[in-house]
Formats: sequence, C-alpha cells, structure tokens
Amino acid sequence: MTDAVSPECAAVLGGISAYLDGELETTECDAIERHCQACSSCAAVIQGLRDTIGLCRGVAVAPIPESVRVKAQASINALLKSPRT
Repeated sequence: MTDAVSPECAAVLGGISAYLDGELETTECDAIERHCQACSSCAAVIQGLRDTIGLCRGVAVAPIPESVRVKAQASINALLKSPRT
C-alpha cells in the first residue's frame, strides 16, 4: 500500500465497525459523516462495507469464513498502520 492515511482517516477507519453497527453516539456519527463528505476515500470504504454487509445479509445464511474475516481485519490494520507521507 502506497497511500498514506491521515490521522482523521485513521480515526474513521478505527471506528468503522461501531459506526456501521450503530453503536456510536450521534455526535461521533455526525463527525464521521462530515469527514466522509470531504474525504472520498473514507466514504468509498464505508459505502463498500455497507454494500458488502447488505450482500452478505441478503444471500448468506452461513457465517463469514474465518479466513475472510482475518484477511479483512488485516487489511484494515494495514491501513491504520500506513505511515503518513
């Protein structure tokens, strides 16, 4: 990965699961939504995850395989650890 992640993007990505699960306070959700209005990269990640969740809920009755979950978590962790340039 060559793109750096800003501290603001890292905060959004770090809270993305709680945001999508509806576990954040309104003020935190508002901050993420404001950030996504200005940051197309974070907006795309969130929309992609929403789409993926919708597809999984719509067609899957089995849980997501552990290997897929681990790979997705590793990808998010790599984004969070990416140095800012």
